[in-house]
Amino acid sequence: MLAVPRHTGRHGGRRSAIAVPWATVRYRVTLLAILSVLAVAVAGCGSSKSSASSAAAPASASATAATGTTGTTSTTKLAKTKFVLHTGLAFGAFHRWIYKPAKAGDLTHPLQHKLTTVKAALAAAFVYHELKLALADAQADPTLSKLVAPITALENKLHDLAGSVKSGGASPSDVAGLDSTISSIKSQASAAGQPITEQTPATPSG
Repeated sequence: MLAVPRHTGRHGGRRSAIAVPWATVRYRVTLLAILSVLAVAVAGCGSSKSSASSAAAPASASATAATGTTGTTSTTKLAKTKFVLHTGLAFGAFHRWIYKPAKAGDLTHPLQHKLTTVKAALAAAFVYHELKLALADAQADPTLSKLVAPITALENKLHDLAGSVKSGGASPSDVAGLDSTISSIKSQASAAGQPITEQTPATPSG
């Protein structure tokens, strides 16, 4: 027990002692010690979290940069693959459904070869569509950027040829010019490491 003195009278007198249990004193001291330890621990945790956040920031930035680089590489590779596919289909359809009939003179008189003319017109629309897709792929890949101009020129020539096919004025000389442009594009693509293999679609419309 701990004795604490006190006055018994208003004007002074004998002092008596109040007994304070030692258990209460020890409890309060222990509680203060625990609170002090907790305060130190909380401060330490906050510092650790700040350090961890600072360390995680550069790592996150590096991961984002790596992801961006990988994404760009994948997009470029995909553009090359699609370019070869679309040009192969376009050139194959052109030679099968437009070039051969025109060279044979079947597109000069559409009334005499109605079915052939219809097939050539459908093929012209299909080829034009595939060239438009191939052009977008060439624009997305620096390696194929030199092919943008010749593909654009071929696209314009084909648009004019489609009108001639419908009116019955597609001559062998008209398709010969397009065939020459196609051969040039294939040579440039091979030089860029992307050889084009022609694929003939089952129908004129692909």
